[in-house]
Amino acid sequence: MDKVAIQALIDNLTKQLNDVQEVAEVTISSWSTDYLSILHDRNYNPQTIKNRRANLKHVVRLWGSHTLKSLKPYQITQAVKPMLPGKASTVRRVISELRDMYSEAIANGIVDVNPVLHVKLPAYKVTRRRLTIETWYAMIEYASAHPQRWVRCMLLLALITGQRRSDLAKMQESDVRDGYLHVEQQKQAGKGYGARVAIPLALVLPSIGMSLAEVLEECWASANAGSTMLRKRNGKPIEVSSLSARFNECLRAVEEYEQYLSPSLHEVRALAAREFDKAGINVQILLGHKHAVMTDLYKDDRGLTAHVFKQVALPMHTNGA
Repeated sequence: MDKVAIQALIDNLTKQLNDVQEVAEVTISSWSTDYLSILHDRNYNPQTIKNRRANLKHVVRLWGSHTLKSLKPYQITQAVKPMLPGKASTVRRVISELRDMYSEAIANGIVDVNPVLHVKLPAYKVTRRRLTIETWYAMIEYASAHPQRWVRCMLLLALITGQRRSDLAKMQESDVRDGYLHVEQQKQAGKGYGARVAIPLALVLPSIGMSLAEVLEECWASANAGSTMLRKRNGKPIEVSSLSARFNECLRAVEEYEQYLSPSLHEVRALAAREFDKAGINVQILLGHKHAVMTDLYKDDRGLTAHVFKQVALPMHTNGA
């Protein structure tokens, strides 16, 4: 082998060693930048990207200085211990994000092993209280005297439709046609569009003795003309965050809860599920769920009626021919 061939072989081996060294030194922090680009390429909606960014901030804070090849399962569990048990749900999201990061790193030839696969997710029990219909009654009474008239409309619209706050905020008069309120939910669940629900204006919720048509009439009459159902007195739309803020204000005015246990605006959706279920309405369709198991989670009252004896109904007797 001549000198030129030998030198070429040496150069090639040197390059391979440098490549191996470079890969071995890729930190979780530096890989997070490339990983974020991969997330953007998945065409997630902006809110999902925002949520994933929040998870990544925790990942970088906890393990950013580690190289991808050096991180061990015990280092993962040790780093999240100070967050438990109070932030178990956050820990679960962060560990899941880290697992996905490693999966992408494997797909890109940076590592061969995913250490997160050996990490057990912490148990998580929902502690937030369910909203009762009695509390909702007290809130609607408080909201009826509120200077911002849309607050009462929000509580009514949330309960009569069972929709998420983002969908409540974007409902428009043009969504009402052919005797139905048409809702395309913003939560897309991996599709290019959200669940599409047509709610009849004639729908009545016995708990409040009002129909959807009557609630919409009140919404339209609450402020100057505007593009959305829920709007300020001058007709301008309401910020989504303002819906939660005013909900929390009403809740605090009528009932006290321990920290982190108070129901959120989203709990009105669960209350609607339980109330409409009692009225015999197909709650799964109303909420826009693909699977009944998800609807069952919303219908679960988390122990509110645990003290009540459930009556066993006698079978219906029919006369034989």
